[in-house]
Amino acid sequence: MKISKGHIENKLNFAVKNTIFLILTIAVVAGTIPTFAEALDPLSITLSKDVYNKGDILVVFGTVPVVFTDIPDITIQILFEEQVIEIAQIKVAEDGTYAKDFNTNAEKWAHDGQYVVKVFYTEDIFNVTNFQFFQNIVTETSSVFPIDIPNAGTFDLEYTASGFDIKDAELNQDRYSILIELTENSGGNLILKLPRESFDSKTGDGTDEIFIVLVSKDNESDSFIEVQITEIETTSDFRTINLQIEEDEKFIEIIGTYVIPEFGSIVIMILLVAITSVIIISKNKFSFHLYPKI
Repeated sequence: MKISKGHIENKLNFAVKNTIFLILTIAVVAGTIPTFAEALDPLSITLSKDVYNKGDILVVFGTVPVVFTDIPDITIQILFEEQVIEIAQIKVAEDGTYAKDFNTNAEKWAHDGQYVVKVFYTEDIFNVTNFQFFQNIVTETSSVFPIDIPNAGTFDLEYTASGFDIKDAELNQDRYSILIELTENSGGNLILKLPRESFDSKTGDGTDEIFIVLVSKDNESDSFIEVQITEIETTSDFRTINLQIEEDEKFIEIIGTYVIPEFGSIVIMILLVAITSVIIISKNKFSFHLYPKI
């Protein structure tokens, strides 16, 4: 069979076109997979409450962003200091929801403190949260503490305390902070619901910044140490934080970047009052010259 130069060129062109098409297809597919994964909402995880005592039923529930027919199960782990306390594999419902309850009365629930819940669906779809657990029943107080705003009334600080209560709380406008004093305690958990309009922490571009939280046993400036907190809920009106309080810790300082009222606002108000006074006085003087007394 005689092969012409044109025949060879056609074969080469066909092979090149097929190769280019294959490369482009792989690139498109490879490019869309990460985009799809990034577009997914995170796996949600919710607990029936934040603090548990021995014998309570812990309920873990939530939703997965997408249900894969070939992955019917979700894995839930409960850990204390990296040690697995409970593990369960349960079916994911067709609508993506899941739920599982755990009895904290088991012998392995033997330590007070912070426990971690991990929920896994796939390598990329998972989430983590935490809660407090106590062997003995701890009195839990949910209340509101009014905090004085210098020359501007008060704002309400909602809180839930386990094992102690809030004795006093005051605003420090110079440090952009709230100083909280606790009653005597043997360790416990504190949840604070911070109102954004009165107290917040943001970066220069307006995005949320973490609060700095310091604790002390005696309120001496050199005895405060920074502790880790968990922000358990964030809305447009409130930021809710959770922190573990150790035995005999009595003072907590939460430091942000904004407290009400800011100094600039007060200056503007004073300036407006001053300008208004000057205008009124000027008008009176002007009227006097226009309409002299007879």
